[in-house]
Amino acid sequence: MIPAAVAALGLVGALAVTQIAAADPARHDTGRLDTEALQARLDDFAGLTAGSVLVEVRDGDDTWSEAAGNRSLDEDARRARPGDRVRIGSVTKSMVAAVVLQLDGEGVLDLDAPLSDYLPDLLPYERQPTIRQLLAHTAGVPDWVPIAYPGLENGDLTEVREDYRSHYEPEELIAIAIQEEPPFGPGEGWSYSNTGYVVLGLLIEERTGHSLRHELQERVFEPAGLDHTYFPRDDTAGIRGPHSVPYITTGDPADPYFDATAVSNTQLGASGGAVSTVGDVNDFYDALTDGTLLTAEQLAEATEFTDTGTGFQYGLGLGGVQVGCPDDPEEVFLGHVGDGMGHQTQSFHSFDGERQITLSWSIDDKHAYNDPAAFDEALFALLTAGLCGTDS
Repeated sequence: MIPAAVAALGLVGALAVTQIAAADPARHDTGRLDTEALQARLDDFAGLTAGSVLVEVRDGDDTWSEAAGNRSLDEDARRARPGDRVRIGSVTKSMVAAVVLQLDGEGVLDLDAPLSDYLPDLLPYERQPTIRQLLAHTAGVPDWVPIAYPGLENGDLTEVREDYRSHYEPEELIAIAIQEEPPFGPGEGWSYSNTGYVVLGLLIEERTGHSLRHELQERVFEPAGLDHTYFPRDDTAGIRGPHSVPYITTGDPADPYFDATAVSNTQLGASGGAVSTVGDVNDFYDALTDGTLLTAEQLAEATEFTDTGTGFQYGLGLGGVQVGCPDDPEEVFLGHVGDGMGHQTQSFHSFDGERQITLSWSIDDKHAYNDPAAFDEALFALLTAGLCGTDS
C-alpha cells in the first residue's frame, strides 16, 4: 500500500545494473533447485532483520519453502513457518487488475473509456482518466497515503499512531487525495497512486453489483486455488490465523517498533488489503500466467510495460524487472511488491511461470538496519538466487 514499496521495486532494477556479475545461480546443472544456496542467502538476509522472513521458490515442479525468525519480537514467540499469513500490500493490485481485465473481456467495461462513463461524480476533474490509466498509474490522481500520513516517509509515526485504527469509506480516502492538485493530466506522466486502485475497487462494485471482496473470491481466489488467502471485511482489523506480527520502525531507540497489526482493513482495501501466504501468492501469479485467470492476449496487454523513471517498468497492475540472470541478462520478470503496514512482500515470476519467488518479511525497512546497503544486497542476492539459473 505505502509508496515506499515502489522504491523497493525500483531497487531491484538498480541493483541489477551494478550486480549482474554477483547473481550466481541457485540451481544445479540438472535444473533442480540448489536448496543449500537458497538457504545460505536466506540466512544472510534474515540475519539483517530482527523479524521473520518467509520465502517460497519454485522451478517447474520443484518447490523450496522456508521461514526464519519468530512470529513476533516477544521473548516467548513461536518460530515463524512458511505458511504463515501476511498482509501482501500492493501485490493486491495485481489481483484487482485481473478482475478489471476480466470485466473488460466480458464487455462489462471498456479499459479505454473515461471513468465518468461509469462513476460520473467520483473524481472532480474536467479531464477524466481512463480505466487503463488508473490501472497503469498514469491517471494523475494524487495518492492519499502521504497526505494522510505525511511523517511516515521520514519515520515520524505521529499521524499513524493517532489514526491507524480509523475506519474509512473508499469515498473518504478519495476525498483526502483530491485535496491536492493532480501532478499531471491523464496520460501525461507516471505517479504511483493507491487512490487509483481505491477508485478501481469502487468501479468493480458498480459494474458487478457485488462487493470487491465477493468478486476477488469468485474471480481470483477460488479459480487460482488460493485456500489461505482472503480479503478482509470492511469492519475488521488484524489478521486471521497464524501470522507474523507486522512492525513499522519508529527511529526511536527507546521504542523502535510499532505493532501495526490492528490497522483498520479499510485503510488498505483495494490498494493493498489482501492477506495471503507466500505459497498462495506464487499460486496466484502461476494462475495469472497459465491462462486460468487471464487469456494470453489479456496477459500480453497487462505486460506492455513502460518505463516509469524509477528503475522499473509498469503495465496494468504488474511490474516488470530485470535482475541480470547470467543466462539471459535482459530477461524480464513480472510481479509486484507490497507494503502491508509493516509486512513487506516481493514477488517475481518468469513469463512462462516456471521460475517463481515470493518472500515476505515482517519489519519494514525504515530506519531499521545499521547497514541499509548490506540489507539491499542480501535481498537482491536472495531474489536472484530464486530466479536465476542455468539450463540443464
